[in-house]
Amino acid sequence: MDDSDATSGEDVPMAACSECTKTVVSRQCRRLPRSIGRTGKLFWEVLQFIRYSILPDEKIDNCLADCLAITLKDSARKGRLFKALSIFSLIQSHALASSAYPVFVVDSLSSLLLSCANLESLPLGKQLHAQVITWGLHKSHALVPKLVSFYATFGFINEAHFIAADSNILHPLPWNVLISSYVSEGRYDEAIFAYKEMGHKRVVPDRFTYPSVLKACAEQSNLEFGREVHELINATSSLKRDLFVQNALVSMYGKCGDLETARSIFEEIPDKDEFSWNSIISLYASRGGCLRIGNFAWALKLMRQMRTGGVRCR
Repeated sequence: MDDSDATSGEDVPMAACSECTKTVVSRQCRRLPRSIGRTGKLFWEVLQFIRYSILPDEKIDNCLADCLAITLKDSARKGRLFKALSIFSLIQSHALASSAYPVFVVDSLSSLLLSCANLESLPLGKQLHAQVITWGLHKSHALVPKLVSFYATFGFINEAHFIAADSNILHPLPWNVLISSYVSEGRYDEAIFAYKEMGHKRVVPDRFTYPSVLKACAEQSNLEFGREVHELINATSSLKRDLFVQNALVSMYGKCGDLETARSIFEEIPDKDEFSWNSIISLYASRGGCLRIGNFAWALKLMRQMRTGGVRCR
């Protein structure tokens, strides 16, 4: 973790806050953040500039917190975690009086958790999670996906599962991360269980949910449940045309030994990509499908189509 910039003279890019763009001081405020250098100078000059501006008190607090939040996001994005944490302490102090306090804090925590995951800083991430719980933000729609991703990054999938299950979020993102993590760890039973739990909580799966679930079915040769998932996919018109999902279906049926259905789905895909072609070819090659059903002509036709379309066979 490189935080050497905390003492450097490097300029800190920071956009003007939304409040300042509506006032007569907008020009100065837009210029000011780009001219500030060191971290301490940044905090002091932003504070002094806004405090002595003509903004009403409430807008001053919003403006200050907004400027600091933007700077925090930039620092977190660049991997300057300690600087971002220092800015966060100021946000907590100055955003308390702001009407948008929850928004500033949640947005800042989201950036910090993402940075902790990217920089593999488990202890700091856990401290932030403790703060989230203390402030009663553990079910925030913005923070739950970040917390699930954070713990999944470090392999703490049980913790990630608890966070997802304890939330009341209807968006599939945290569940997608959870199911994908289970599959990556080879915990296929738990991936399918999480998918079923997701349904019980009335969270609607999307195009990113099904490929992971279908892979879990394929790895367990669970054709029966794979067909149930296929029925749900067919009930959504957009998913029936989704290449990502259809490729996963081809792979699932092929690995479960139902090559006829895999071939049928493959032939109905209008815009096949390289993965589509290589998937069906590898399925037939690995299971001896062409020999078992005697369909040499179809195999040769498939190879000719690949060559005509300029698709490479891996």
